[in-house]
Amino acid sequence: MSIFSVPFFSLVILLCLAYFLLPKRCQWVVLLIASCLFYLSGGLKGCVYILVTIITQYLLAMGLERRNREMAEELSRKELSRQQKKDIKQRYGSRKKMYVILSLVINIGILAFLKLANLAIGEINTLFGTDIRALNLLLPLGLSYYTFKSVGYVIDVYRGRVPAEKNIFKLALFIGYFPALFQGPIDRYEDLAGQLTAEHDFDYNRLCFGTQRMLWGYIKKLVIADRIAVIADRVIENYAVNNYEGFTLFFAFLLIMFRLYADFSGGMDIVNGLSEIFGIRLTENFERPFFATSVSDYWKRWHITLGAWMRTYVFYPLSLSPAFNKLGKKCRSKFGDRIGKLIAPSLASFITFFLLGLWHGAGWKYVIYGLYMAVFVSCNTLLEPVYADLRERLKIDAESKGWHLFQILRTIMVITLSRYVVTAKSLTDTGKMLKATFTRFNPWVFFDGSLYQLGLDKPNFILMFLSIAVLLAVDFAQEKGIHIRESIARQGIVIRWGIYYAAIFALLIFGMYGPGYDAASFIYQRF
Repeated sequence: MSIFSVPFFSLVILLCLAYFLLPKRCQWVVLLIASCLFYLSGGLKGCVYILVTIITQYLLAMGLERRNREMAEELSRKELSRQQKKDIKQRYGSRKKMYVILSLVINIGILAFLKLANLAIGEINTLFGTDIRALNLLLPLGLSYYTFKSVGYVIDVYRGRVPAEKNIFKLALFIGYFPALFQGPIDRYEDLAGQLTAEHDFDYNRLCFGTQRMLWGYIKKLVIADRIAVIADRVIENYAVNNYEGFTLFFAFLLIMFRLYADFSGGMDIVNGLSEIFGIRLTENFERPFFATSVSDYWKRWHITLGAWMRTYVFYPLSLSPAFNKLGKKCRSKFGDRIGKLIAPSLASFITFFLLGLWHGAGWKYVIYGLYMAVFVSCNTLLEPVYADLRERLKIDAESKGWHLFQILRTIMVITLSRYVVTAKSLTDTGKMLKATFTRFNPWVFFDGSLYQLGLDKPNFILMFLSIAVLLAVDFAQEKGIHIRESIARQGIVIRWGIYYAAIFALLIFGMYGPGYDAASFIYQRF
């Protein structure tokens, strides 16, 4: 079911009516039914995978809960010595790890198979000269998002952070809550589950704020992202045929960054706004990434919940593991404390970003993308003392606005270059595009009308620039602590409704529509 379709809007309207008109104790059931209807609209085949996830995670979490309870009962005996308590924890710890391993094997195994099987087949064919046919695999909607949520839930039960959910239908709602299936966010159980099953009163202000945020999300997607897509797709598809080079190519990839941001964050605004109407606050997934001052800062602002998931369940378990502690000690003894203590965490960071790259897609270019990001994040950590010394020698004021702006532009440059890797069809094309970009100096394309030949006429080109400027202005205001919706709500009725009508007409008039145009596909919906 498309998020732009009449059936989707009909489902939302019926859901709102049922949610607030039926008894409050039924609200979570209404959300569960709506989520089931939404998922069923995509076909029965995709439902098999999410059902396997729900059932296995429910059973494994319940098993962990029993082991946690049994361990607590044994440890509560007063006559136990410290060694006996340690032995009990080790015994139960080994048993509990088997549940977590089984959870990972089943659920991450399904995810890895569906996303990486054809990559493996291609590599086997290349290495051994075989002709194994690629598998016709179905990628169910929200596969990565509900898999990560459910695995995180089981690990949190293992750690004793949350109790196991005894009602399988309530767990099903947490895993399959339909707004979060589009592109996330990847909420933790402790943050979301209680909100989904709580009773919520109707709130007019919440309805207004949620609707406003949905409207802003649709504008980001249809007015900004899909307008940029016309240029981006044309340049990428025809860069060799039309001999695009120099500033033309770099400009296109810079636009691709804005497209990706408007597309992804626009989808987040839609689902967050819809959830806000119900009184449910999903975790924010973006915090003005174009104002990041380093690659590390960028990843704290971009796809926040994925980064948090990777840190919590991959990076920290790795960096704090006995093997990495042992490695850290060896590195400190060999390279000294200042450098040695950073090597093991940097290795854990590389592994984390390697997996992050694979999450983005099945192919070597995604692996390179992940390692590219890891290099900059690790260098930021390892070389910070060197950077500080260099700033001092050059008498650079680290608190000055000029230095802050330089850091932002430097980060945008690094991130834009990363798009060459993942956007190009192959690593060979990436190399050719980079060469064409940096071996041709042609700034006159910004003045001779060449850019109007990339798919958008002059009026649409100007509109694209104005819409990007509005996007950045809103982000800048939020970066300064200004709450846009609250500020609008404080205005007089004429100004307030003038802004609302302007936004609605902007969407209706300037949104990208037309026969054969697919406005339903969010870029990150494919993950």
